[in-house]
Amino acid sequence: MSNDDRRTTAQLVGKIILTFCRLYLGGWMVVSGTSYWRTVLGMGPIFPQPFGTLHASNELLVTMVHTHFFHIVKTLEILGGLSLVLGLFVPIGLLVLLPVSFVVWYNAIILNHRFDKMFTPYMGVGCLYINLVLLVWYIRYYLPMMTFKTTIGRISDWKKLSKIFKPDAADLV
Repeated sequence: MSNDDRRTTAQLVGKIILTFCRLYLGGWMVVSGTSYWRTVLGMGPIFPQPFGTLHASNELLVTMVHTHFFHIVKTLEILGGLSLVLGLFVPIGLLVLLPVSFVVWYNAIILNHRFDKMFTPYMGVGCLYINLVLLVWYIRYYLPMMTFKTTIGRISDWKKLSKIFKPDAADLV
């Protein structure tokens, strides 16, 4: 096997793994958000919403439910998850899901004092790690935003929105 063949095989395997991660994270977020909304709509959940084993965790989650902030979080889970599952607006979907993933991780590890589970394969921690890995792999879409000194845009910049639905030729390969 030549070096080019190995490189091509490694790229294909990497793409398969990252696609699996994108679909897994997106699917998990869609199911989590849908499960919550099912209970709000008077149906049974897909799985029960955990409310933390320790007081701080329970207090955070119960407060989010009572203030209806969970409505926003779970809606963002569904929208961001659909973005990842459908492969549409993935970079924005990952950014939308980043704070959700961080709070899930923070609740699972910090508020529940489960430091021993920091690197175990369950989605309480995995959602953040998968999200971060995918953010790194989609970095080319974030680099244009990393302009140190910026200027305000113009009304004519809105014309660039028409390019949103034109696929990037590099993504078609």
